[in-house]
Amino acid sequence: MNNNNIQEILLREHNRDKKLSYYAFALYAVIGFIVITVLSRVFLSRFTGNGNTSTPIYYKLIIPLILIGFGFSIFKKIKALNNRRLLIEKLFNDLNEGKKTTSITQFVDYKITLPLGRIRVRLYPINFLCFSIQNEVYNLPVPPGIEPDFKVLLSGVNIDHVNNLKENLNSDKVIETIESVPLKTIPEFKEYADTELAPELENLEKSRKKGLNLYIIGIIFCVLVVGGFAAFNYITAANISSNSSPKEASSYANSLFTSYIVGFGVVCALIYLVYIPIMKKRYKQIGNSGENYTSFKEQIFKKMIAFINPSFQYVEHGYIGARELHELAIFRDKNYDVTGNDQILGSYNGVPFQYCDLYMSHTPTFRLQNESPEEVFSGQFFMAKFNKTFSTQIVISPKAGISEYIIGNSFSSNIVKPSGKIILEDPEFTKMFDVYANDQVEARYVLTPATMQNIKDIAHKAKGNLFFFFINNKIIAANNNRINKFETGVTTKLNPELLVSFYEDLYKQFSIIDDLKLNINIWKQQAN
Repeated sequence: MNNNNIQEILLREHNRDKKLSYYAFALYAVIGFIVITVLSRVFLSRFTGNGNTSTPIYYKLIIPLILIGFGFSIFKKIKALNNRRLLIEKLFNDLNEGKKTTSITQFVDYKITLPLGRIRVRLYPINFLCFSIQNEVYNLPVPPGIEPDFKVLLSGVNIDHVNNLKENLNSDKVIETIESVPLKTIPEFKEYADTELAPELENLEKSRKKGLNLYIIGIIFCVLVVGGFAAFNYITAANISSNSSPKEASSYANSLFTSYIVGFGVVCALIYLVYIPIMKKRYKQIGNSGENYTSFKEQIFKKMIAFINPSFQYVEHGYIGARELHELAIFRDKNYDVTGNDQILGSYNGVPFQYCDLYMSHTPTFRLQNESPEEVFSGQFFMAKFNKTFSTQIVISPKAGISEYIIGNSFSSNIVKPSGKIILEDPEFTKMFDVYANDQVEARYVLTPATMQNIKDIAHKAKGNLFFFFINNKIIAANNNRINKFETGVTTKLNPELLVSFYEDLYKQFSIIDDLKLNINIWKQQAN
């Protein structure tokens, strides 16, 4: 899949979302008209009976304000829908020029939601990605099937090169035994960081502190506005209750309520027209200075990957997609939501591999109103080519601890395990793992005493729920530790200690290839 294919699919999804949006607008307009009609009659009936002849001004303002707000919201959405095709064309012009985004958020917009008691039925889901490039904000519908490829483009990486690396991993080509090049040690990285990364890291830390100051100012501003409004409300209510007659209190309360509405509107207008533009300008100044702390991965982490091996390809927003996971056939057949980041691909000591932080969840079509999606996996997913093709799948699952017995292990319950459970000769390994395979002879042939010892050592270093899969000609190590590694934010100090911590995590990850001796062809690869 190339840039043109992705652009065509995005345009088709845009047309689909536009059509569904118009249907939803029409449906909600009818429902809104009915609700407003009923509410207006209920409100006005309170003042047309029992001798009342006048309606308070704030009741007269409520319905027009609701209609104006609803109409303005619909108008903005329709305008955005009509302009989105041109926005997509502009996006791909920017991507072809090598521009990229630093952060991506995503959400699912259900065009129609029907609350039926405690059950909420959600219909016509559209997957959206929200990101910005060169201060242009994009909010685009993206089909889940092309989301991983689209995020490769948004990371500024050549998608053809990434596809070639994946093809090398998925091919049947035999791994050639080559002389191993050891990973560079922690002291070597410290020396590199002090000489090459320290100046840029210092600039990013200054940017982070500026961003933190803006963040604190924003919190203080919101606290003062909300606190001042609450204090004014409390003092006024106390004065009314103690110094006014009931009739005067009622009249004063009506005018005060109207003042609240106007005052709240003024405060919102000041925030929208004054405060937010000032903050955007300040953030833009920080970004244009070349010292934007949000570009840590581009300016620092990418160089750390190159320090390990310059041929490795780092894709900031890339991950192993749902289609690839489905082809592995290690998960039960469900409609999983998959996302992730920090994908690294390449060949280490002759062994093709890919790694990423991965998050998987499952959302049923029918669910309770407050029911959250089921988290299936959250952690690191590492896949490398093995030097043998397996005729049977082997699954190594960590023993369930007390917490797993109490709350369950969703990842373990969603993977496909062979029916045969194997007891191996290593007592320590048996205490740590359950092994499943349909062919005991092949499982024992693969899981030699040396391999089991290496897996134990990897598990001790990983510190998590580490699962291993031997399938076809691949080995997969999935650490369900519920940690998204290599992340920084406005509250994260960017210092040399952080870099060393990140490098130690990378060192442990790539040492799997060395520990399992994946680059040594100790078996003859079987022909398919």
